[in-house]
Amino acid sequence: MKHLKLITTIFLSAILFMSCLGNSSATASKDSATSQGKGKGTITCLIDGKQKTFNVQQSFFEISLDPYSKGPKDGIEILDGDSKREGFQFEIKKSGTTKITNGINGCIINYYNPDGVTYTGEDVTVVVTSYIQNQLTGTFSGKLTNVYYDGGSKIAKKYPQFIHITEGKFDIQQ
Repeated sequence: MKHLKLITTIFLSAILFMSCLGNSSATASKDSATSQGKGKGTITCLIDGKQKTFNVQQSFFEISLDPYSKGPKDGIEILDGDSKREGFQFEIKKSGTTKITNGINGCIINYYNPDGVTYTGEDVTVVVTSYIQNQLTGTFSGKLTNVYYDGGSKIAKKYPQFIHITEGKFDIQQ
């Protein structure tokens, strides 16, 4: 009988111990998911003088700016916005200054507003200030044009032909 009580006690202790381990790993998973929900970094800027902050959900990755190039990847793509989600898309040199003028030189910047209207770089300067291992930082500013602009429509008044971005900054982790 004593052996049965001892075995039962050990069995119940083991169950209690295992349930405690299960709860701590559930807590760890929850904390991990919470930190992932914070995103990969931020993009901040003034759009026509109004402050905007974006919590970046997508990371950046290296690309070839010349799609026919067989050489090393010379660019970076940040793709954290589209016609259904407000945000930015950049295809820029992975170091130094990128001058974007109407998509010439394979580089682009697009801003997708909350209503899905796309503005693309007409005269924008992007500077990568640091690209070290898994972190990318930089600045950007310039003029973007509404790709859907129709000067005679009522929508044109709601979505102007141009927007101006100043004090743009990005800080993104991989």
